[in-house]
Amino acid sequence: MLPIVVDNQAYLTAAEAARRLHISRETFTRNVGSRLRKYQFGALRRIYYLQSDVDTYSGLREVESGNSEDDE
Repeated sequence: MLPIVVDNQAYLTAAEAARRLHISRETFTRNVGSRLRKYQFGALRRIYYLQSDVDTYSGLREVESGNSEDDE
């Protein structure tokens, strides 16, 4: 399924977002989806997430000092 586009912004379902992040849908819902703004379109009750918000959780990023158990 392709993301829906509204006003040049792409929106993903939880399943699409999970695939984009290479994680399970359950992991997305538990660890990522709860931190993102949720959107609905039209009469459907399906929840969508802004693709650019989802993309902030992909790839490498710097760990803030003092927040990692692996600090040496």
